[in-house]
Amino acid sequence: MSTLAIDIGGTKIAIGLVENDAIVERRQFPTPIVQQAELFAGTILEHATDWMDKVSRIGISTTGLVTEQGISAVNPDTLAFPAPFPLAQALESLTNLPVAMLNDAQAAAWYEYTKLGADIRNMAFITVSTGVGGGIIIDGKLHSGASGLAGHVGHFSIDPHGPHCGCGQIGCVEAIASGTAIKRFSDEVFTPNISNVELFEIASINPQANHIIEQSAKAIATLCCNLKATLDLDMVVLGGGVGLATSYLDRVTQKILQRPAAFQVPVIAAQGDYDACLLGAAFQFNKEESW
Repeated sequence: MSTLAIDIGGTKIAIGLVENDAIVERRQFPTPIVQQAELFAGTILEHATDWMDKVSRIGISTTGLVTEQGISAVNPDTLAFPAPFPLAQALESLTNLPVAMLNDAQAAAWYEYTKLGADIRNMAFITVSTGVGGGIIIDGKLHSGASGLAGHVGHFSIDPHGPHCGCGQIGCVEAIASGTAIKRFSDEVFTPNISNVELFEIASINPQANHIIEQSAKAIATLCCNLKATLDLDMVVLGGGVGLATSYLDRVTQKILQRPAAFQVPVIAAQGDYDACLLGAAFQFNKEESW
């Protein structure tokens, strides 16, 4: 059974043809600025036209808050949809295929959890990318909450004097640690501006670049320790373009080890690598039968 997996981020969309829980083909394109769900769905399907005769279902993982009505942005700065955005309904209408949709980090959390040993029952997946998202597994079950908000850990406010976040709060992890935040801090320092990739490349020789990345890693370490104190997690899995960047995981781990032992938690890299959310989009069809 083949699944069209769709992972929607603030800056890019990844799509994959998934068979037997493996990505057979993969494509990526910029997230279009479209205000109508039907047009947005049509754009995605245009990129997957040659796959559709093989596809029997569609799985979506998306940044934002997912409800039966559609997608809403917790932080409109990372997702510019009118809310609620009925993407699943639009895809069902255009394809006559079953469609399932989850928040991207929740989908990735379930996928990553199934790859861990049986002794892990409580874990969090944290993605550090355009934004900072999360998914929570409690006692072996994905916890999404009554409204789907559970796991939006990027909006833990950790600095009352920190930067304003697009969600309306001050000092959120996302406003300090995300790829968007890193680029904002970097643009304030470097002229001409440089990309986040370039920032990581020069961090070992440039103290200002190193400080920006350290600031991000410290915020994620604080988040991990807060989640350990709140949920007594067995493990945290880290993903996303920033989370999987060279040396970032080591930086986070070093800062966690500076905390009191009770709040320390092991952190590992996502086994799905940069495609944990895309694999989660397809794998969500398995979650009910796996529980």
